[in-house]
Amino acid sequence: MINPASVQNIVKLAALTAVVDGQASDKEKNFIIDEASYMLRSSQDEIRFQIELLIGKYQAKGAANNPAIALDFAVEALKPLTSSEKHLAFHICQEVANIDREAKESEIIFILKLAELT
Repeated sequence: MINPASVQNIVKLAALTAVVDGQASDKEKNFIIDEASYMLRSSQDEIRFQIELLIGKYQAKGAANNPAIALDFAVEALKPLTSSEKHLAFHICQEVANIDREAKESEIIFILKLAELT
């Protein structure tokens, strides 16, 4: 079982992936809620609450359309994760980036840099 702090950090990374292209689509949010709650063994309500809060926070802090700022937040979220948690987080983020069927340049940059960090 993944500890609650790790779940929160993985959800932070998914939220960053969702907003780095400028906005978080409903498809991305719903995927994160469904997939993260299943893979991380957390309630959908808790993930939904976290994702809405985090998306708003990261948009307000300039991470939308700015992979460099998003990566700064990502580095902080990755630090406390174990190697297996980092790989799980990367898998979720990669799926989020591809959910709209066409990854934008900012998403591609973010995912490539995230891969280097995991």
